[in-house]
Amino acid sequence: MILPYQHKEAVPRALHILQNGGVFVYPTDTLYGFGADAGSGSGIRLIGKLKKRPSRTPFSLLVRDLTMMKDYARVSGLVAAIAGRFLPGALTLVLPGNAGALPDELYSEGQFLGFRISAHPFCRELTAKYPKPVLSTSVNISGKDALNRIEDIQAQFGRQLTLMIEDAELDRRQQARGSTVIRIDANDSISLLREGSISFTEILKVKP
Repeated sequence: MILPYQHKEAVPRALHILQNGGVFVYPTDTLYGFGADAGSGSGIRLIGKLKKRPSRTPFSLLVRDLTMMKDYARVSGLVAAIAGRFLPGALTLVLPGNAGALPDELYSEGQFLGFRISAHPFCRELTAKYPKPVLSTSVNISGKDALNRIEDIQAQFGRQLTLMIEDAELDRRQQARGSTVIRIDANDSISLLREGSISFTEILKVKP
């Protein structure tokens, strides 16, 4: 099933899938993503199978706000300042994760977790209504380009999914860019993992 994100059933159907350990496709402010409950082993395994992704490759987590992020990771004054400047938006923060807060396979080496607070209206409503983080990872086979038109996603993954949420504007973008990804260590050292829509230079200007 494909529903436009404005459809009255889009969020309720996505919530139902999250609550039952399933996977769906949804739009963010940058790319389409696979979504599942971050605490669901079945959802994590299914996304890994869909993407043919190596085990122990971490996912990003879509959260409601900084308060939710603090439940799962160390949020320093610098992290809060950067989040206040750029989020909601196209930035992923990779932070020291709280041990045992989520399944082990979501943590990268060094016990880090990646977080997004998306500005997309669908994501804002979904995270406002769901009490846990939602997995967020690009829709593609690992190592291949991200698919960013719903018809291409349907052609490749449609038989394995029961719900895809469409954003026609996202489909029309000629060249979609992913989020900028930065890691902030326990000592507030910042490193760039991927530059996307937000300039790393501008991020470095932020002070706690």
